[in-house]
This record gives sequence, structure tokens and C-alpha cells, in this order.
Amino acid sequence: MSIKTLRKRIALVAVSALGVGLLSVAPASAAVPAASTLFVASTASSTGAAVNAANDQAALKSVGWISKTSTNGTAADNGFTLASGLGATGVVYPGAKIAFAGTNAAAANSDISFVVTGGTISGVVEAGANYTISLSGTATVLVGVGDGDGTAEDLGGVFNITAPAGSTATISAYVGTGIAGLTTATNAALIATWTFTVASSSAAGAFSAGDSTINTQAHVAKGTVASGTNAYDTTTRGNNGTVGLIYVVLLDAYGSAITTGNTLAASASNGSTLKIADAASDTGAEAYAATSAYDTATPAAANYVYVNQPTAGVAGETTVTLTLNGANIATKTIKWAGDIAKITVLSSSAKTFMSGVTADQDGTCNSAPSLAGSAANIVYSVTDAAGNAVTMSTQPTIDSGTGGLLGASAAVGTSATAANGCLYQSASLGYGYTTMVVPDQALYGASSYRLKVLNGSGVAVYSEVQNATVSRGATNKFEASWDKATYNPGELATLTIKITDAYGNIMASGTPLTGLALSVASGFTAVGTACAATSLVDSTGTVSCKYAAGNTEGAYSFSIDLDTATTQSPTVGAINVKSATTAVTNAEVLASIVKLIASINKQIRALQKALRR
Repeated sequence: MSIKTLRKRIALVAVSALGVGLLSVAPASAAVPAASTLFVASTASSTGAAVNAANDQAALKSVGWISKTSTNGTAADNGFTLASGLGATGVVYPGAKIAFAGTNAAAANSDISFVVTGGTISGVVEAGANYTISLSGTATVLVGVGDGDGTAEDLGGVFNITAPAGSTATISAYVGTGIAGLTTATNAALIATWTFTVASSSAAGAFSAGDSTINTQAHVAKGTVASGTNAYDTTTRGNNGTVGLIYVVLLDAYGSAITTGNTLAASASNGSTLKIADAASDTGAEAYAATSAYDTATPAAANYVYVNQPTAGVAGETTVTLTLNGANIATKTIKWAGDIAKITVLSSSAKTFMSGVTADQDGTCNSAPSLAGSAANIVYSVTDAAGNAVTMSTQPTIDSGTGGLLGASAAVGTSATAANGCLYQSASLGYGYTTMVVPDQALYGASSYRLKVLNGSGVAVYSEVQNATVSRGATNKFEASWDKATYNPGELATLTIKITDAYGNIMASGTPLTGLALSVASGFTAVGTACAATSLVDSTGTVSCKYAAGNTEGAYSFSIDLDTATTQSPTVGAINVKSATTAVTNAEVLASIVKLIASINKQIRALQKALRR
């Protein structure tokens, strides 16, 4: 008797004697033979009964299938295939009948089995006379022992799900020579496992707010394709002329899409018009053809509601109400800014600039000397008539430059961050920055400028005129001074260093203290960021350094030197630490006594002189 025949007889004895038997566990090292798969049918049967044909997956039909809810599971024929030991999930109605088929594409003498929970197996069909088939008495284990000819073999049936709503049912397939019968059905490699959640009839296909996505997205320019899929509301006010978006994915409690047989409707307030489109067809012709404040559509797997601005050029908002089959499912508010009405140069902008800064085509700032610290020295805001910030996608320009700012411009180019310190912001949410680019010319001193930007109608909008000072050339002179001559122990002392050009103008904001050599005796300790050659002056042409006076009274020397175009001697001197106290010292008491005695002696002499008369 061959080993193959003996295995078959053992299997038959196990079926009659044990009914279901005890299943062994598959070895951890078991490998799934290539191309062995577990297929389940998702296409609905028109007869109310599941259809199974093991060698023709395209003919399989199921009853009660709702959806696949996992990434795993590849669409094929009328359902989904699964392999390589993976698991997949789906949702079915109570009493579902799922047609399945397993393909054994292994080498000779390799067998196949199926094990289910939460239901039973019926309607067993094989592709040919390739298997000796065993079905347990509980109809939960199906085994096919192959004939060993080494060809691909198919075996399948119908999984009748009896698990109650809210619970799960599973079907697993195994393949391998370790399967000898019902008691060893799992003693092989796992092909795959499907886990089905049994849905409540009332919940399946019913809108679930907690599982669905209905969120406003970032506004888009009219005519562009929508792509936003944020799982939260984007509340940023859109620019004048842009289109608001609401991303809509409707699901039931089991993660199944609500599509065919349903009606999604949207309505907008305040004169806005809207259009519902699905992500696959949001072309300009469909998505931006909104002419009405109301639209309906059969929901797709993903939908976009395109919403137009109520009144062009004017700040406004609209409330969009979404309904599904007449029931309200969401209310969203979308806002727009009006057209540009104002541009403001903020107080944090520089008041002093350096001539001789140029910009080449890629936006790199070139300067002599280098002014890396002057980057982004103009900060501005752009608003509409209602004061709402307007998102800028282009730079403002420098307009009406006078004095040293004659011919000045704002940094532009293809690189927003350039190696030599030229910075500009190509897009900003209402607030932006740029770098003043000043040509190398003989003009300097008191100057002025204003910023200019074009609104949506091409009309120029100007900032207030800004007064400024332009310095020219390298640092020519420095001044150093302390805020006091004498400090109490522990008191903060401030050293101010001011630099000017050859014409007496303060140096531009961001100019470094090149060559700074600063020494203060140990009675004073630097506080915060110490002054250094890389320290940059502010709009007053100065840098301030903080020191803490020590507890020991005395005079402490200091020395300050800086690189200057005209040779200048270091500034040297001394600062004092002295206690401010009201206590009387012994020396002061003795001096007072001496003064008192002298005064008494003087009075006695005067009295004696008077008596002699």
C-alpha cells in the first residue's frame, strides 16, 4: 500500500470517527507555494443563491456581500484574490452566502484545506477528479487530498455565515503536503484568511458621520484640478477670485462607500454658486460651471463641492449645507478676502539701508561690503478693505524712491534664499518680507520710498511714504559710550556702539561690527549675547551690550576698537562700581567732630573779643 493511499484512508477514518477532529497547527516555517490563492466572490447573485464553480472564478456569485474594507485583496473576475499568508477584511449582511475557491498551484502531492468560523461550508465543487474530499461533521473543515499529478487543482464551495450582527466570521485556506485529513487540515502553509464583519441590516449602507469625511480644503485657483484630501477643516480665508472646496467621502459604519442609489445635495447661501463633482472628473468644464446655489449628484467614492465667491472683489462668506437623501449631514462655512485695498510697511522694517547692494538674475544679493544681516529688511502686510489678510503670490515693488533710494528695487529672482543673504518671500499669508536692493551710486543720506502692489483689477495700491537713511561705503567711524559712569554692585550696565559712514550717516541695519576688539575688566560680566564682530547694528546704527557689575567696589578699565575706513584710535576708559549707602562711617564722624570743635573755638574767640571792649 502506498503512503498516499494510506493518508487517504486515515482521513476517511477521521471523518467517520471524529466528525470534526482536532486540527494541528501549521509549522511556522511553512512556505506558501507560488500562485496558491484564496478567492471570494463579491458580485451579487441574481437568484438569491450563491453560485460556485471552482474552476471558473468569473462565474462565482455571492449573496449578502457589502464591501472589502482592507487594503489587502486584489480585485479579480467577480471578486478578490488573496495569497502569501495575508489577511483581508470585508463586511457582509447577516446570513450571507459567500462563494469561494482555492487554487492549489503547488508541486506534486500538495493538498489543500479550508477552515471556517462563524458559519459552515456547503456546495463543495472541485475542478475535476483531482481530490479525495473530506468535509467535517460540523461542516467547518474542508480537506482536499490531491492525486499527486503535480498540476494546479481548484476546490471551493459556499461559506454560509451564521455569525450574528456585530460579530465576525472567518475563512482560512492552507496548502501543503502536511494535510493528510481533517485532523491535520492546518498542518501546512497558510494561503490567506478573510475576516468578515457581520453588519446590522439597519447600519449597512446608512450614513455614519464618524466614519465619513466632509471637510473644507484649501481654496484653489479657478480652472485647476482639486487634490486636497485633508481630514480636517481648512479655515483659512481664500483670496479674491479663488474657489472654495469641500471634500466629501460618504461611508457607513462598516467603512463601505455610500454611492449608487443615493442622492448627495448641496446648497449655498449669500449668493454663492456651487457644483458637485467627483475627483476623477473635476475638469474646468464640469467643476467650474456652477450657475446655481443648489446642485445634486449621485455620490462617488470621493466627491468635491466647488463653491464660488458670493461677490467678486468683496470680502464675504457662504454657508454650504450638505444633505444625503434629504437628511442634513454637514454644514460648512467658507470665507473669502476681497481685492487688495492696502499695503502696509510694518514697524519692524529697517529704517537704514546700504547703497551698493545689487541682485543678479537668480536673486542672489551681491554687496560691498557683504550685508548678509540686511536680508529681509522690509516687512509688509497686505489687506482688503475689511482688514482681512490677503495671500500674496508676487512681490511688491519699490516705488517713488528718493535720495539714496533713487532706482532702488525689491529682491526678485528664482531663489527665495540666496547664498549671499538676499531674501524675499515668493508667497505669504498676508504678511511678507523682501530685501531692499540699492544701486551703487553717489547718493546717500535722507531718503524715502513706498511699496506698490497691483490688485486683481490691475490697479496700483501704494503704502504710506517711508522715510529712511542710506549709508554709503564701509564703516568710517565708531563711538562707544556707557549709560552711566558709576554703577551699584549687581547693577546692569549698557555699552552702546554706534557706527557711521564717511558722510556722517549711520550705517545700514544689518551692518556687522567688523573687526570688533572689546575688552572689559573682570569686574563686569557680559549678560545675554555678548557683542562680537558678527553683531549687527539696528535701525539706529547701534549695537547694545549688557554687563552685570560685580560686588567689589573699584574702577574697571575697558577698551573698544573697530575696523574703520579712516584709522581711529581705540576708545579706552574706566567705569566704577560703588555702593550707594546712607550709613555714616567713622571717618565721617571724626571729621564732623573736628568741624564742630573748630566752630566752637571760633565762637569762644569771638565772645572773648567782645568782652574786652
